[in-house]
Amino acid sequence: MLQNFVVWLLARDRRVKQLVLVAADTFIVVFGAWLAYCIRLDAIYVPNQSQLVMILSAPLIAIPIFFGFGMYRSLIRYVGQEAIWSAFKAVGLTALLWGLLAFMTRAYGIQGVPRSVLVLTWLFVLVMVISLRFWARWFLVTQSSGSVPRRYFLIYGAGEAARQIASTLQSQNPRLSVIHATDDPSLYGRLIGGNAVFPSKDVPDLVRRYEIKDAIITLRYTSNAKRMDVVESLRKQGVRVRILPPFADIVDGKHMVNMVREVEIGDLLGREMATPDKKLMEINTSGKVVLITGAGGSIGSELCRQAISLRTSKLVLLENSEVALYQIMRELSQKGDLEIVPILGSVMDQPLVKRLFDEHGVNTVFHAAAYKHVPLVEDNPFQGVINNSLGTLSVATAAFESNVEVMVLVSTDKAVWPSSVMGASKRIAELIIQDFAAKSKRDKLSKTFCAVRFGNVIGSSGSVIPLFREQIRSGGPLTLTDTGATRYFMTVSEAAQLVIQAGSIARPDSKQSESEGDIYLLDMGDPVLIRDLAVKMIQLSNLTVCDETNPQGDIAMQIIGLRPGEKLHEVLRYSVKEPNPTAHPKISVASEPPAEALDFDQLYADLRQIAAAHDHDRLMELLSRVTGLSRPEDGDESNPDSSCPRTV
Repeated sequence: MLQNFVVWLLARDRRVKQLVLVAADTFIVVFGAWLAYCIRLDAIYVPNQSQLVMILSAPLIAIPIFFGFGMYRSLIRYVGQEAIWSAFKAVGLTALLWGLLAFMTRAYGIQGVPRSVLVLTWLFVLVMVISLRFWARWFLVTQSSGSVPRRYFLIYGAGEAARQIASTLQSQNPRLSVIHATDDPSLYGRLIGGNAVFPSKDVPDLVRRYEIKDAIITLRYTSNAKRMDVVESLRKQGVRVRILPPFADIVDGKHMVNMVREVEIGDLLGREMATPDKKLMEINTSGKVVLITGAGGSIGSELCRQAISLRTSKLVLLENSEVALYQIMRELSQKGDLEIVPILGSVMDQPLVKRLFDEHGVNTVFHAAAYKHVPLVEDNPFQGVINNSLGTLSVATAAFESNVEVMVLVSTDKAVWPSSVMGASKRIAELIIQDFAAKSKRDKLSKTFCAVRFGNVIGSSGSVIPLFREQIRSGGPLTLTDTGATRYFMTVSEAAQLVIQAGSIARPDSKQSESEGDIYLLDMGDPVLIRDLAVKMIQLSNLTVCDETNPQGDIAMQIIGLRPGEKLHEVLRYSVKEPNPTAHPKISVASEPPAEALDFDQLYADLRQIAAAHDHDRLMELLSRVTGLSRPEDGDESNPDSSCPRTV
């Protein structure tokens, strides 16, 4: 019968449910007052007329107060600890006003309302009001969930964040049992919010014993390497893993405090992100007019996001893609009232670039515009060289002739011992920056030209990670160039922050670098085996690899061989000599002497002439002569100098 009533009540609108709750509270208040008399007089008491009036007046006082404290606004199904505090205040005020009414009507005393009855009534009503709500929540949830079996959930961590997550999960699903795991021996065997805490070494046994399928990692203050080990261990046991965002992301608004996100590929790289130096971040941005070329690209757009948070006085965006420019403008316009100037155009349009510098009084240039997809540039070598090399020359020339203080070129590890046209074009761009840096020093100008060289950025266009994601969504196979291929990876936000800081270190007045240099290297950590990356991405999608050991797996991997211009391994510097350190632990200066023997004026003239004539043979001869461009068929495609190290 009770179950039928619950089914009927669940089908009614909210007003009917509120009326039922009001009726139940009315009964509780009357019954609580009568029970208080019985306890006080130690008998089943029949009240006299004045006492009956006082008892019946109690709900007339209580119900409006309960409404005032919001006890009928919250849904019973989701009632939580805040209901206890609301009930405590509401019932306390009711008892106080009821006692005041008894005193004013002279119904105070043994023939009216004894003082002990007031206290007992407050206590009984409070307990019953709270109990009603929590019992109703339990009954509604269990009845609506039917015969759903109890499920176990693992939370790796035992801090305040873990407690809050467990409380939220269990408030919405009473059949969920939470198990905490921690490395802190002082917490072993204790209870957190009624949930047991186990040693982390027992996790494999707990997963098997309780058939745990889901876990949340709350190790916010643990190293990325430790977090990666935990994720890998749980995934090998078939557990779906989520992760609590870093506290810095919560503060920056990237995640809500109660948001638990999926594990991302960046969490599994095992590298520690460097905390940005606020002073270095602001030297070239705060109060400055900043121009970002390629503003709609992966690095360019992140540079825009960083710059807008650093109180730049004006942000000028140069982008040749209308769609990309519109998207970044739409995003930035929602982040504040900073003056943003969108410019649709090409870095090859030198009069346009020069006009932008002069018209807006640009102080800092971050040159991120580039064609970077290796196979596409191989098929379109002239466009690659025009955009990457001559585009850099165009921007650098305009910066040299204007009042620009700093120009920072975003370079790539593919510029080292280039095996592709894209890498060679970026190497020429580095040489151009070195040339203008030398000119600035020669003429004693207060201008800084530098390049920042680093590897792949997670999720950037042309990167393998978006390709793998698309192939996984399509059911595979994942295409690998070579099982032994490796690449460097870092997150786009870290890369952009380090680029900005490297530009500040490069200033001659910064006194941050122990030695002068024009090419700065970012610490990329250890290279990542692409096959391992592919396996981790498949596992992140809660799928399995289909191979000889697991022929029933979900996603297969196919080896397609290196594409034209691709290397088996990338390197970050030419010289075997260790780079010079700077004040920043993740930024160093390449020990590479500038190409003083080059006739740069002749190089620029040749580039323009060859590009205009589309003379393929002369272009390849020039790239080979100037940059050492070599094809895989010419020898070792990974590095002509086998003694050259692969880490910064």
